Amino acid sequence: MFYKEVNLKKRGEMIAFLKKHFRYHTMNSWNRSTSYANNIKLYNIDMPVDIDQDRFWEMLGIIDWQEKLSDLLEDFGRSHNWLWQAGINGRSGGYVVLYQGGIKPSGYKSYCTHCDQKNYQLVPEGQKGICGRCNAKERVNFKQPHMQVFTLPGKDVDMDGDFHGWELFQLRDRVELVQEFDMLCDSIVEAFIETCRNYRIVEEEILVPKTVKTLEPV
Repeated sequence: MFYKEVNLKKRGEMIAFLKKHFRYHTMNSWNRSTSYANNIKLYNIDMPVDIDQDRFWEMLGIIDWQEKLSDLLEDFGRSHNWLWQAGINGRSGGYVVLYQGGIKPSGYKSYCTHCDQKNYQLVPEGQKGICGRCNAKERVNFKQPHMQVFTLPGKDVDMDGDFHGWELFQLRDRVELVQEFDMLCDSIVEAFIETCRNYRIVEEEILVPKTVKTLEPV
């Protein structure tokens, strides 16, 4: 649907592919920053005849689908060591956008093995660290520096569109990146259709979590 073959030996064809690719805002329209993007709104997707129309539209708001979508986006970012990421933008979340980003030390030095609460302080050697959230004596130091992912939503990607000064290998790398991004968008559409085809939406009552204080051995 989105992926297109490009001759990676032809400079003009690669430049034309990048220049003509659909783009969208990385933040808001007033920010004027854009990047490569694809429109995955349902009206832009051909609904298979074997899928119920109500389910097709209602599936967007189901948590299970949102989690599956997040996994696909995360896999893309991880495969590029988070230097390139894909995110959802638009008032109704109908656009997948290519973002720049990276990873950096979070500053956390320890965490609780009981509730996973993180802490900026080290646990002194030979002592038991007490968690500030659950008070369990289960806080331990990270064995390696804890890292966190960051995104640069205000940064555009190739917005000026001037590729004529690029080396051939630079053009090829960018085209392959955008093609990977397009394949991701195809995978998102395919996963959504398969979810609609293989699952039905049911209602069930759940208990709302409530925080209470209890006793546990020290």
